[in-house]
Amino acid sequence: MATTSRPIDVDSFLDGLKFNHFHFTILILCTILAAIDGYELYIVGWVLPDLAHDFGVPRTAITSAMVAQQIGMLAGAFVIPPLADRIGRPRLLLFCYAGMALSAFAILFTTALTPFAICRFIAGFCGTSMIPILVSLVSETAPQRMRSTVSTITVSGTMIGALLGALMQGFILEPFGWRGGFWIAVAMPALMLPLIYFLLPESLRSLAARDPGDPQIQSLARRMDPGREEPVTLVAPPRPERAASAVLFTDVLGPGQRLKTFLMWAITISSFVFITAGVWKTTIFKDVVGLPWSQVALINGVNTVAGFIGMVSIGFFIDRFGFKRVMVSTFLLAALFSVLIGVLAPTIGMFVAVAFMAMFQHGGQASIAALAASLYPPRSRATGVGWAYGAARVASIFAPLFGAFVLGEGFGPIMIFALLGVPLASAGIFTFLLMSLKGAPKPVRAGHGH
Repeated sequence: MATTSRPIDVDSFLDGLKFNHFHFTILILCTILAAIDGYELYIVGWVLPDLAHDFGVPRTAITSAMVAQQIGMLAGAFVIPPLADRIGRPRLLLFCYAGMALSAFAILFTTALTPFAICRFIAGFCGTSMIPILVSLVSETAPQRMRSTVSTITVSGTMIGALLGALMQGFILEPFGWRGGFWIAVAMPALMLPLIYFLLPESLRSLAARDPGDPQIQSLARRMDPGREEPVTLVAPPRPERAASAVLFTDVLGPGQRLKTFLMWAITISSFVFITAGVWKTTIFKDVVGLPWSQVALINGVNTVAGFIGMVSIGFFIDRFGFKRVMVSTFLLAALFSVLIGVLAPTIGMFVAVAFMAMFQHGGQASIAALAASLYPPRSRATGVGWAYGAARVASIFAPLFGAFVLGEGFGPIMIFALLGVPLASAGIFTFLLMSLKGAPKPVRAGHGH
């Protein structure tokens, strides 16, 4: 039996830990931060009518602010993650959540669209990479056998953010107006800043690789393994002698990794194309299917609840059966139920199809971050995940034109939802191709490495 004085590989130390109070705290904190991020990035859509009325402009004029936010999100997706890999996740989280709080605070005093749009650019720039960074942090903290589970639970926080938006609309918007919603956008990230500073740790792998004698290592190791009484000596792979930027680029787009990254981007692009094209679903259910508003609201509720279930649960199955079996099946089933929505509309069966489509589609979307995190080494994990999301945002810019096309052509429900199923099926096919490559992540419980 090894003694505690013998050097231990940092991965062996992390994977040998039991899931304990430390891991639970990090998971809850990162999930809350993901919920706040979801609220911050979608608040404009929730308060748009009241905002336009107060500014004295037509609702379509707010598009400029949304475009500014999208541009900020696109820029942030490529700029922020590499910084997180170089200077540390908690530091970047502090910067970005402070940026979102300050931009929301500035908006409270705006009365014109131009400064409002500038503030939304800042919010988009700071907020777009929070999910990749949070997933990188929580996956590096957890034992390997649970990384997909904790990653997808973290991503499910975005659905909690959507529920917070619904509560804001129901209880805050009427008495306090759109500024009430933005006061919440100020308060939530501001309240989390001290928790980020005091509770979120830096990656143990990064600390060990940077300086094995760093006193932070012993402190963090004791937090992770409170039952350990003696100091632990951790060893990590030596840091490359090349420049950090060159290492990041090689890890993501270097020989042997390029095809995996391109397929990863293809999966992410396919999923995001469905999401951005799917913003028209409410209009399609109302105008094409002919549902009353009460049933449209019911469908949106079913979509949210089923989607949350899918996001929370899929990581459990990935950790047991692997990405290939679970993700391929999930995306293909989502495509099938998308088609069935159109076939069964407007019967009760349509609502059942919506529930299953949402569960599989949102589950597949959540698993993307876990898959991307598993493809890249810790030193470039945030970059790899963040760039996958960035590529998706570039490619999905024109996806909202889908609604104008199908409505202009007069397509019926079957054709519309069959077309919506195409990117979901594509995500399943690209996942199959990626997971068929040599060195693709394998399920830990099947006895394979990471």
